[in-house]
Amino acid sequence: MAVIALTSSMGTGVKYVAEQTAWRLGVELVYREICPTGYEFAAGIHRAANQAVGSRWETGLAWLKAANNVDALADLEDLCRLAQRGNVLICGATALHFLSDVTQVVKIRVRTTMALRVRRIMACMGTDEPDLALGKILHSDQRQSQALKQMFGIDDAENPTLYDSVIDTGREPAETCALQIVNLAARPAEIGHLTRWGKFDSMLEQVRRTRAALNGQSRHGGSETKNGAS
Repeated sequence: MAVIALTSSMGTGVKYVAEQTAWRLGVELVYREICPTGYEFAAGIHRAANQAVGSRWETGLAWLKAANNVDALADLEDLCRLAQRGNVLICGATALHFLSDVTQVVKIRVRTTMALRVRRIMACMGTDEPDLALGKILHSDQRQSQALKQMFGIDDAENPTLYDSVIDTGREPAETCALQIVNLAARPAEIGHLTRWGKFDSMLEQVRRTRAALNGQSRHGGSETKNGAS
């Protein structure tokens, strides 16, 4: 049951690595983020990530509950179902960290140098002005960093201890990077993470209970603000 989660930043070439990996493994490729649209965080949300003690799953779930974000919880339930079904490669920073403590999921970060990222984004934008590409990259990086900090309490998304492997697309072509991931997926027993749940159905049950609690609050006069502004 291959379940692979990839995360990266703009300009790393993760799209090509993901496509090559999914093709070689014969699994579905999906792009998924579990957070308010566009990484926008409403002012006034209680920052559960600064208080929750436990796994990234528990911290992220507590943040979504504090944000009263029923839509994101529905997306999280769908993510858990995808992982439970297996044979899937999921691209997304927040999606990876929600699944971070599950033994069966192979967690990969794709990275490369800023200089190479800038050249790639310049080519995508059709510009010869590196400052334009750099500005776009830094804005994207800032939004992702904000999401991971607030939702999971992660200060450094590049920290290799957060992943099973960190792959540099500047050192190897996408095809070789994909083969590295395929080899990791073929021997999940060697990846030494522990999980508190053992099965995805317990994660699904936690999400369902959280959604039900928020829906109940809304029906009984609680906060009806969908994305957490109060």
